[in-house]
Amino acid sequence: MTGDPRVVLVPGTLCGAALWGGVAVPGRAHVLDMVRGRSLAEAAGRVLDAAPVDERLHLVAFSLGAIVAFEVLRRAPERLARLTLISANPHAPTPSQLETWAAQEGRVRAGHFGEVVRAIADTAGPHRQKVLDMARRVGPEVYLEQLALLRSRPDSRGDVARFTGPLTLLVGGEDRVTPPHLAAELHALVPHAAIRVVPGAGHYLPLDAPGAISDALNAVAHA
Repeated sequence: MTGDPRVVLVPGTLCGAALWGGVAVPGRAHVLDMVRGRSLAEAAGRVLDAAPVDERLHLVAFSLGAIVAFEVLRRAPERLARLTLISANPHAPTPSQLETWAAQEGRVRAGHFGEVVRAIADTAGPHRQKVLDMARRVGPEVYLEQLALLRSRPDSRGDVARFTGPLTLLVGGEDRVTPPHLAAELHALVPHAAIRVVPGAGHYLPLDAPGAISDALNAVAHA
């Protein structure tokens, strides 16, 4: 495989390309429009298709995007040159999460997608409107696919522990969805990883602190 790795930006649940609007990406980049697929394997395939098979990838993956990145790591580790995980949870779902997602699915299937996404956007603070706009663009059909992907995620800690390439872990200090202790847990599994907890930032780190992500990507690119 030849050349510098292609940077592929993978958004999270109900997010799209606008998530990365403030992030300066060095080198060649591909922004995945949204995460979708009837299975994690299919979603990972969409990520791998972002570049020719002879190119290696630097995945920059947020939240649900990180779950898809774990699947890429399982299925095609030879393609993965670098990995930047943002607001990532490597664990299988908890009963509480499964219950929440089931309730959300029921509301969406009953025609209340707007109510569901407004409640989610309300957690985004000053970025509420941007999150709402992205969610509306994703739409209910893809959101149901994303909920199924979340439910199907396996424990990925062992897969991450086997990754020997450059790994960067980023999380907001005020993230209540994927708290900093999850990044610390991954760092303990991969001691060579770089880790940064961004003070004052929440779950939507690419919106709260795009400069921190830009700095991390530049550091990896010039290491």
